Amino acid sequence: MNNPTIYVDADACPVKEEVVRVAERHGLPVTFVSNGGLRPSRDPMIRNIVVSKGADAADDWIVENAKANDVVITAD
Repeated sequence: MNNPTIYVDADACPVKEEVVRVAERHGLPVTFVSNGGLRPSRDPMIRNIVVSKGADAADDWIVENAKANDVVITAD
């Protein structure tokens, strides 16, 4: 079984730093999904995805890409 990926709807997410710390502790990749405003990371385990502007664009991208056993963090 592959390690799960943590997907974060990063639009106005107040716990991004905490997510990164937990992911580093457990060696898990993180994908932040937002319609903009993400800072690039040098960490190869962190990926930023920029989606089009829209009320549910980040959520829709996560739904299309998350797999069984992945972790999804969203306020929606």
